[in-house]
Amino acid sequence: MTATDITHYTGTLPTDKGSARIAFFDLDGTLICGYSIFALARETISQSLSDGQWQEAAGLMQDLVKGPDRRGTGGSYHRLVRRLSRALKGTCESNLEAMGQRAYDHHLAQKVFSESIVLIEAHRRAGHHVVMVTSASRYQAEPIARELGIDEICCTQLVVKEGRFTGAVQTPMCFAEGKVLAARAMLRKYGGRMDDAWFYSDSCADLPLLKAVGHPVAVNPSDRLARRATLEGWPILKFRSRGSADVASLTRTSLTTQAITSTWLAGRVGSALGIGAQQRANGLTRLLGRLAGRSAGLTLQVEGKQHLAAHRPCIFVFNHQSLLDAVVLARLLEQDVVPFCKQEMADAPIVGPLLRQIDTIFVDRKNPDQSAVLQRALGVLNDGRSLAIAPEGTRSTLGTLQPFKQGAFYLAKKARVPIVPIVLHNVKDALPKGSLLIRPANIRVSVLEPVLPGELGGIRAACSHFETLYREELGRSIEAAIPHAREVSVA
Repeated sequence: MTATDITHYTGTLPTDKGSARIAFFDLDGTLICGYSIFALARETISQSLSDGQWQEAAGLMQDLVKGPDRRGTGGSYHRLVRRLSRALKGTCESNLEAMGQRAYDHHLAQKVFSESIVLIEAHRRAGHHVVMVTSASRYQAEPIARELGIDEICCTQLVVKEGRFTGAVQTPMCFAEGKVLAARAMLRKYGGRMDDAWFYSDSCADLPLLKAVGHPVAVNPSDRLARRATLEGWPILKFRSRGSADVASLTRTSLTTQAITSTWLAGRVGSALGIGAQQRANGLTRLLGRLAGRSAGLTLQVEGKQHLAAHRPCIFVFNHQSLLDAVVLARLLEQDVVPFCKQEMADAPIVGPLLRQIDTIFVDRKNPDQSAVLQRALGVLNDGRSLAIAPEGTRSTLGTLQPFKQGAFYLAKKARVPIVPIVLHNVKDALPKGSLLIRPANIRVSVLEPVLPGELGGIRAACSHFETLYREELGRSIEAAIPHAREVSVA
């Protein structure tokens, strides 16, 4: 199968909901980049050190250095799981549930492949059940499954008695042949057949289940699995939205930081030369969008660009996905726009002083009295400048939409200015939350038709309407991305 067959590949997913079809997904290396047990073990080590269990912590660190084995023998993985289980002996199960959530929040959320989200959605839209089948424990797997909307989890079980871990691991582990047993149990539950099932995995350890299902797919495969997949004629998917640091990403991140610094310095020079505040702010906005955007390797694919200048002053609302949103918006809007930003960013090195130079309105979210902020925002609109506001207030780790707040719609109603919705589809691919390394990306942007003051309606209704509008637009974005989000190859 060549690259030109990608659309055909996704288009042939059967949608007959009369028969139960299941898509099984491995976790480590398939849904996420890397190994989830590292993140949980780090949290466990931290807890062991706090409790004075130095020997267990040292053993865990030694096994972490060795790392899991992708060749399929499973020896190192079994050793690490058993070591982790022994370290947990006597611990309340609720403590590990909390550690698993911290492992997700601190380490794993930013490792979820964007391509895996699209692939899961493709199966869901085809009416298939989605099941994670992983050798990881449920404490690693559950937070990820919950965020991705996965129906069921088959995983390695740590033995619990009266709410505390015994130090034992239930056998057989959900590993190699154990995954086949777990998959068969799921098929019996849903009334499905192995011949109608998919399995996505990166490891030769999963060959038993890959050979058992009717639709085996190698994802980011090890060299051995890639050779086997080529021999068998299985599709090979390569996900590149997440990964470890390389020279290119380090260089790109360094150049972007220098571009932001240079923009700030340009503002200082402009101030010393007596250039007016608004002229200086416009110049810095243009420079930030062009210089930092180019350094970050961002290209923009903009739909509805004509709406950006049609009704100014206005309030531009956008969904917040990444710290690079500011660079994308600066490139789009270029002049006479004032951003809203959380107060914490005012003190950030380099970025904070730059934001102050472009007259950013900082919002202290802990302050219940926002009257001064609202008055300043109304003053900006009365001066003929526009505002850029993210109604979510914060961004999610996976870039999923958060509940909208009403402030932007209140201001539009009060000032009688239009709202122009800007939908950012994939800025998170360039710099996901929690990551410090920038990847080049083609950023898709949809600028929707402005909503004029007389069309806005009540504030609460407008807030709800725009949130629904964004959810629908982002949903269409995922659907459109399904045929194009991955590289498929079969030798």
